[in-house]
Amino acid sequence: MVRAARYHLRIVIQSLDRARLVLLLLLAAILGVGLWAYRSVDGSLHEIRAAGLQALLATQVEALEQWIGEGRHEAEQLAADATLRPAIVRLARGDVKAGNGQLAIEHILQEAGRIGMRSAHIVDTQGRLLASSDAERVGRGVTPDFFAHLAPALSGRSAFVRPYRSGSGAGPSLLGRVWVAAPVREGNRIVAILSLGAPAQDRFAALFRTARPGSTGEALAFDAEGWLLSESRHAEALARRGLAPRLALPDSEAPTRLAAAANAARAAEAGAREGLLLDPYPNYLGRDSIGAWRWLAEHDFGVAVEMSAGEAYAPLTYLQIGFSLILLLMAAVWLTGFLPPQVLAELLRRGDRARQFGPYRLVRQIGEGALANVYLARHKLLKRPAAVKVLKQQSTSDEWTARFQREVQSASQLGHPNTITIYDYGVGPGGEFWYAMEYLEGLALSDLVERYGPLPPSRAAWILRQACASLWEAHAHGLVHRDIKPQNIMLCDVHGERDVVKVLDFGLVKQMSDEQTRDLTGTLRILGTPLYMSPERIRHPGDADARADIYALGAVGYFLLTGRRLFETETEHDLLYQAMHVVPPLASEHAPHPLPVEFDALIARCLEKDPDRRPQSMAEVASALDAVLVYQPWTRRQINDWWDKHWVSEDHPERRFRVTNP
Repeated sequence: MVRAARYHLRIVIQSLDRARLVLLLLLAAILGVGLWAYRSVDGSLHEIRAAGLQALLATQVEALEQWIGEGRHEAEQLAADATLRPAIVRLARGDVKAGNGQLAIEHILQEAGRIGMRSAHIVDTQGRLLASSDAERVGRGVTPDFFAHLAPALSGRSAFVRPYRSGSGAGPSLLGRVWVAAPVREGNRIVAILSLGAPAQDRFAALFRTARPGSTGEALAFDAEGWLLSESRHAEALARRGLAPRLALPDSEAPTRLAAAANAARAAEAGAREGLLLDPYPNYLGRDSIGAWRWLAEHDFGVAVEMSAGEAYAPLTYLQIGFSLILLLMAAVWLTGFLPPQVLAELLRRGDRARQFGPYRLVRQIGEGALANVYLARHKLLKRPAAVKVLKQQSTSDEWTARFQREVQSASQLGHPNTITIYDYGVGPGGEFWYAMEYLEGLALSDLVERYGPLPPSRAAWILRQACASLWEAHAHGLVHRDIKPQNIMLCDVHGERDVVKVLDFGLVKQMSDEQTRDLTGTLRILGTPLYMSPERIRHPGDADARADIYALGAVGYFLLTGRRLFETETEHDLLYQAMHVVPPLASEHAPHPLPVEFDALIARCLEKDPDRRPQSMAEVASALDAVLVYQPWTRRQINDWWDKHWVSEDHPERRFRVTNP
């Protein structure tokens, strides 16, 4: 018996040796293919980033030129207005009192306010103020530098004047303001100049804030000395380090590579006035970046788009990590030939303990997002399945940990059956923040429409009504979800009860009643999906109330009924513009199923740009949906027929729906 046991052991050892050799050869082949793929991806990624940066820069310049054009056109229209022009001409002659000039200024500001202009001057051809929104300065002369910038208007052309920074030597009219100006004519003679001004931190800065690519990128406006004319995305980091808002290397007067290239092009008499920098260079915070720039000679400032090289070339980083893992795996396979069985067993036991979070043992990964992974887990004692969401190590910053904690605390206050249930939370063995929630069998609304097409009105109303119930409770607790979208609403089979809606992901929730609530959107980029964000959330991310969720729910309803995006755009910049300014089409125009007039009108009301014109509460939305369901009910028989046809359960796990949204 002993001899037989030794024989079998020798056979097992020989088999293990052959398996190790085969695995080592396989890993070596994978490594070789990977190196070839790395070079191919590197070249392709540079081409993609070049095209992306150039397209984003072109879009930003186009949006800026369009806004400048609107301002100049508005000034020209007001200067030629049939009512205003005679009044300004009389004012230039000295035929009317100054008070009447102020009435003209009030009318001008009323008209120009819609494009963000808050100041107005009427200047005669000698530089004297005939009327002004700053009444105390009427009768005085404008500063020579400001009058010099208005010179094109004296030649019969409208003008745009960029903002100037404090310390540049510019007069007070130019500091921190943008201006447009147009000539006022009496016949063929120019008798005055109408100029309109706005603080640079308003519309001018907003144009650059909405064009920030990724999580590190930003769009910038800068002058010839590299001083920023737009708001820096990293203003807090600059303040903490005591750095000036300038495209210069930290603790140095030397310009960044981007600023130096733009300044050289500006000084050259001929040649290209734009460039692309794909090799990483230190930006004004000393961080490796890539960028594209263009010098706008007509306006005397430059525009640039920059982003972190780490974010831009992240796929290469992932490949490098993959190569490292393969090398480590090859070393591990080789070492196992020399490690005693007892040592291998201990290593396996340690690995098993590492997959334990509190009382939950992880079974398998079922979802992955940019910040967290989601696992199917079982409670050690209760044997109850749960979904455990674990924050990734690289995402454990104070801000994202705060978001996770807020998600747990907010969702745990709620007990509605249509809201995801939170079981437990804690810190894992590696310091990772985690929480456990109910395990859901079903699919997100985004997957539902993608796989099976637009829904009939009765089923869409049934789903939206349940989402209303969840949000109704959240709003009653003073909570605004702020990230309602098809990916965050699931349609589930809960213990045999089908077509049950569950609202997920309260990571962007805001407490309405507590002014001290920490609002991450104050320090981070706009969070959420712009396609489902209300206009007020885009303009002021921290100010949204419950009506922002009503807008988002209306956008979800439009998607369910039509299977289409609310706005069809190619860039995020265009999407933000349309979300703020373009009235979406009626759902009935694209819905394949006949849509009740009341339901169509409800979706349109929810999508109003003005929050005051939307339904003012989830109760009002729920009441309207109840009325739709009275005449077009979604019956239990229809529900069971659909699930019996499309749902495949435990016997075919490869066809089961996604569990939750990481």
